[in-house]
Amino acid sequence: MNKDNSSMKMDPQLALRLLAEGGVLVIAGVPEGTEFGIDLCAYTIGPDFRGVKMIPPGVHYVWCSSRGPYGDAAPRVGFVHFFHPNEIVVREWDHELEELRPRRIAEPEVERDQIRKNLAQLERVLAPYDYRYVVQWKELTGSVTESCVNRCRPSEGTIRTNIELQSCPDADRPRGGAATGSISRRNVAARLLLDESELLPDLKPVEGTAPRFSTVPLRVPHDAQPAEVSRHALDCIDAVHKLLEGFETDDGLVEELQLAYAFFLVGYSVESLAHWRKLLGLLAHSQTAVTKHKLTYMKYSEVLAHQLPHLPEELMVPGPHNTVYKDVRELLVNLHAGGLSVSAERLTKRLEKKLGWEFEGLLDEDPEDQPVVIELPEA
Repeated sequence: MNKDNSSMKMDPQLALRLLAEGGVLVIAGVPEGTEFGIDLCAYTIGPDFRGVKMIPPGVHYVWCSSRGPYGDAAPRVGFVHFFHPNEIVVREWDHELEELRPRRIAEPEVERDQIRKNLAQLERVLAPYDYRYVVQWKELTGSVTESCVNRCRPSEGTIRTNIELQSCPDADRPRGGAATGSISRRNVAARLLLDESELLPDLKPVEGTAPRFSTVPLRVPHDAQPAEVSRHALDCIDAVHKLLEGFETDDGLVEELQLAYAFFLVGYSVESLAHWRKLLGLLAHSQTAVTKHKLTYMKYSEVLAHQLPHLPEELMVPGPHNTVYKDVRELLVNLHAGGLSVSAERLTKRLEKKLGWEFEGLLDEDPEDQPVVIELPEA
């Protein structure tokens, strides 16, 4: 995230073209001193700030963070919108909830028409979109379509750092299940090793507040037989197939991966980061999936190359306790084994340069995968 108060230099002819083609965000009633951001840039609202102009077409994330009397900042609250050329979006400040909300007036279309007619007079109170970071934003969200935005954003429209939760009975719990018999207990134990979310308390999101991402299948199905548990754990091709079948287009998975990461990177959405990590944990552990879905994994490796350098600091340190690093290492192994060595090398070099991650002995056999010889005592 960039908080840059320096002036942006732009060619006058380019500025005129962007002003004619770009979208406009108008905000009303936001208190001075409030933190405001769009995409990768953050600002502090002053007395003459009424919004942003010259917004390039595509997906954009807008957020605000109110300031307390002692300068403490509230968690970010925002929304995502897919801007069309020349589109005008109007939001107003909700003083009770301290967040931006859609304009509540009788004739919003009339207001937008008036804004369009008087846009020249409003230019002085509209900040230009900072095009110094547009390339970086496009690298992170370039595949996201409007249909993906409409499908994944919360039905209430507002995205918060932490979603609102409420308790629920065991019968309605979104994860877990009763274990009956030795086989079921063994399956439950395997799932707990692969998915720590099974250990969470019985809570579910308040309706309309959580991002509506796709459901990530379990690597080990609930009904897996004992002989199948190891197979699913070593290569979760069945779960990957189930995941991909849930998207209407071939690029649906890549779009959702980019949007979920944007929700986290800009809005600090904990739920979105958890979803992104679940997808990584699934996609990284199937050599068969790499072989059968080469194009998807090529695009996925490119997406990761742009996303991983923006990880939070606690996930940047490579090591056995960093699950993201371990999953990326496993993904690189499977990319090589699945016939995508070029993609694996590109991702490896990017991570070595940006994060200092090294993958020594990447293609050596993992000692944990080797057979264990146990000497039995003599009778």
